[in-house]
Parts: sequence; structure tokens; C-alpha cells
Amino acid sequence: MKIVVSVENAGVIDEVAEYNPTFIEVRLDRMEGDPLDQVRAIREKTVTPLIATLRSREEGGRFVGDADLWARIVGPIARYVDIVDVEARYRDHAPFIKSQGVQILASLHTNEMPTPPELGRIEEMLRSYGDIPKIVVKPRTREDLFELVMFTFRAQKPICTSIMGAEFRYARAILPLFGSEFTFSHAGTPTAEGQYHIREMRQIADLLK
Repeated sequence: MKIVVSVENAGVIDEVAEYNPTFIEVRLDRMEGDPLDQVRAIREKTVTPLIATLRSREEGGRFVGDADLWARIVGPIARYVDIVDVEARYRDHAPFIKSQGVQILASLHTNEMPTPPELGRIEEMLRSYGDIPKIVVKPRTREDLFELVMFTFRAQKPICTSIMGAEFRYARAILPLFGSEFTFSHAGTPTAEGQYHIREMRQIADLLK
């Protein structure tokens, strides 16, 4: 299970390192001060691969600028990280980001539960500009969740799937067992409702081995 821990500042890096995350997600939209300075500080503190994410308000984050501002913030940071999360709304900037030598985590977050054919079309769209599609949806029923599990199992790999909200939070631990590339956790302050602390996710991962 590849565990990603989302952080908002460099001060927690030493603490999360003891849980041996596969990746550290740097949530640029939740940082105070200059994001570039924060990312540099994080890069100096750890050799763990980094994911840079500037999440829009429309998809659950705090960033409210347009695509050009997104690119002006993320562009200089790309050289310090290994993967950049690029929402579909910013996809026109994906070629430039990729030219910096990083992978693209092509993401879409929705409070809806797409049908299996719709999930397939979303995956195809995300693969058109990214290396790893990340699809985050909101199941309303256990049947919805079962469809998401089956989609994840059958989809071309790599793929990352997850859920919005706390109702089916256990799906965050289950989906990697069926092929989801990553599971996201927090280091003290959840960056999404229902996230597990990395300590909890590490315990779950060890139990499920």
C-alpha cells in the first residue's frame, strides 16, 4: 500500500518521517507564507518523494485563482518535487509542468457518484494529459462503493481512486487492495473529510499485509 501523507508546513516533516510514507503531498493551497520557500524547506528535510498540490476550491481546496495564476505558483515549484497534481481545469498547463521532469497526477474530485461508463470517460480524459489518473467521488450507497471498487479493479493501471466525505472512510484503506495507486492520509490536520492520520493508516496497512 502506497501511503501519501498531506502536509501544510515544513515543521511536521520530522514527525511524519517515522511512519515511512511513500510520498509526502505538499498542500500549497493550505500553506501560509511563500509556498516556494516552504517546498524548498521540505525538500531539504527529507528524501521522501514529494507531490505538489494546489487544490481549487471547486474540488475541495482553498485556491481561488485562475489557471494562469495556478501555473505561476506551481511552475517554479515543479523542479523540487516528483509529481504535480493537475486538475482537469488546469490541463492546458500540463505539458509545461511535465517538461520540468515530473510526473502528472491528473485529478478530478466531485461530490457526485458517476456511473461506471462516466468513470471510464473521466479516466480517459485524465489519461489524455497525465501519467496517473486520480478520480475522487462521493458514493451514496454501498452499491455505489462496490461499483467504484470494481471500476478500480478493472481499470488500466496505474490509477488512483478515493472517496469524498466520512461515511465510507474505510474505502480509503480498501481501494488500494483493488488497485488504487495511493491512499491519502494526514499528519494532524485532515486536508479532506474522513482522512485517517498517517499513524492509523500505517497500522491498517500493516494489519492488511
